[in-house]
Amino acid sequence: MNGKAYIFDIKRNASEDGPGIRTTVFFKGCPLSCSWCQNPEGIAAGPSLSFRAELCHPEDCGLPCFKACNAKAISLADRSLRLDWERCNRCGRCAAVCSNHALEQVGQWLSVDELFYRVAIDKPFFDATGGGVTASGGECTIQMNFLHEFFKKLKAAGIRTAIETNGMFNFGRFARLLLPWLDLIYFDLKLIDEAASIRHTGHSNRAILDNLLRLTECAAVPVKVRIPLIPGITATDENLRGIAKFLREHRIKQVSALPYNPLWLDKLQRFGIDTEYRCGAFMSDAELERCIDSLQAC
Repeated sequence: MNGKAYIFDIKRNASEDGPGIRTTVFFKGCPLSCSWCQNPEGIAAGPSLSFRAELCHPEDCGLPCFKACNAKAISLADRSLRLDWERCNRCGRCAAVCSNHALEQVGQWLSVDELFYRVAIDKPFFDATGGGVTASGGECTIQMNFLHEFFKKLKAAGIRTAIETNGMFNFGRFARLLLPWLDLIYFDLKLIDEAASIRHTGHSNRAILDNLLRLTECAAVPVKVRIPLIPGITATDENLRGIAKFLREHRIKQVSALPYNPLWLDKLQRFGIDTEYRCGAFMSDAELERCIDSLQAC
């Protein structure tokens, strides 16, 4: 849709997405398909459908969703609603008639002005704490033209900007459209081995590593590398030592580690997403310490 971006969440009072009090905007769409994605509803560029079975009471509502579904993806079995995710086309007709909010369409199209209005109301908190607006996702750089106009409007209003990126973008467009309007860049670096990157994220990491080096060479704003620690995938001695070696060779010093959080697993059933990775435990202090030791060993 021209002039609009598809947004799936706006999180206020966020303190982990940059300095001060921040409002984080989550953009739909991502070129990667990480098997541990914390926001799996943000991978698809279009609408997503959420189904919360615990809120569904077919005996009370008369199943208007069944009548609304042209894809014939909804059925009833053992007095419970069944959703055929392969048939579902995410049109949202069922969600529009669901009085219990068991079915909800996730995401909405917003113009630059609409989105700016929603975040600018927090400007007093930004000014008081040194905060601002952070664009996240998904991968927000997929909607780069929109971000360009959005960031320009934020900067004109005196609002600080930041971005969270997986590094999978066209560097020339990024440098031209976004870099002049950014105050801070968070750059996720997941895997150092190309084969492992292809296996676990669906893409080679060559462009990601190249973009990181080019950014650290030319960016006039801080570029902070973040390493998500995923047990058995990124949080291995081999991967962490490889990343540490790469960062030291290129004199990249602003680095932090993000401990694994399994809360994303609850989203899989809600959004009809299947993945082989299912680690359900939080990272212990001992595991985190081991990862830090691996990063500092090289």
